[in-house]
Amino acid sequence: MVRFGLVGLLLACLGAWAFPGAVELAFFRVATEGNDLVVTWQANREDGVQRYELRRRTPASKGQYVLIAQVAPQGVGKPYRYVDRHVYKQPADEVAYQLWVIFTDGTARQLAEQAVNYTPTAVRRTWGSIKAMFQK
Repeated sequence: MVRFGLVGLLLACLGAWAFPGAVELAFFRVATEGNDLVVTWQANREDGVQRYELRRRTPASKGQYVLIAQVAPQGVGKPYRYVDRHVYKQPADEVAYQLWVIFTDGTARQLAEQAVNYTPTAVRRTWGSIKAMFQK
């Protein structure tokens, strides 16, 4: 009995060291809202979370996911919301998002991924193009 108790204690300590935290998502969604894409998620568990990272893939990123936001943990049960206002500059196509968690020990894990088909309106795309001409 003592032997199994020590082994169990050792495994518990190693498990705590090897797995610094845990996240359990209640949901992860990507939806259109006007001309923007809105990413929302909520966690039922957030142990050892340093931050979340939201990454996006578009045809312009040539199949690579690009970091677009870093979000500090807000607490269990609190909804997270990111409004992507830069997608309208992209041509119509598939846009995909990944949600990653970075734990306090620096380890990272992908939590979710979702792709949506996106078609920006001509008015928004034109206005975005006009604004882009005057920005440096």
